[in-house]
Amino acid sequence: MRENILLLLQIITVDFFTAFGLYSILFLIVSIFIKKPILYKIDEEAVKFISLAGVIYFTVWIIGIFVFYAENNSEEQSAMLNRMFGEYWFGIWSQPILWFVLTQLLRFKKVSKNALLRMIFSFLLIVSIERFIIFISSFHRDYLPSSWTMYRDLDIYPSNFFLALLMKIMVFLLFVGIYYLVKNQIKTERIEN
Repeated sequence: MRENILLLLQIITVDFFTAFGLYSILFLIVSIFIKKPILYKIDEEAVKFISLAGVIYFTVWIIGIFVFYAENNSEEQSAMLNRMFGEYWFGIWSQPILWFVLTQLLRFKKVSKNALLRMIFSFLLIVSIERFIIFISSFHRDYLPSSWTMYRDLDIYPSNFFLALLMKIMVFLLFVGIYYLVKNQIKTERIEN
């Protein structure tokens, strides 16, 4: 059960939140040059989809807390409660609540149509608080510029990286399309009944 919950949370954060952040940046750039109504309809559905993904993420995260608590022994349960409600409680709660709030704020048209807020939300959905802290703390160490390499441990090169980002956006748009079709199918079934 734990593995399934962790996998679902990872899929939502990596494949949906990160992809939506990348999509939003691409949408804002493309919308400067192309003013077609279909583009804005796709964006509206993407915003609805990511809002639903935010609700699902937060629900699964809360369920995961109860499952992890129930599966642990009493010593681990005590440590878990201490982490969740102790001195550093914000380390546990801040990221899921931030992602939930950001995705729900996008439901408001004034927020989702504001380019500056979309850019800020994109950054916050792409880069988690944990990644941001690691990134900032890596600059505070005593690294020499000669030891800086961009692709040291990765087999990703700039062209592959660009294609990977493009594929992530395409998969996200595929899920938005599936969401749109399912939503319309449910609407037509309700109207017929």
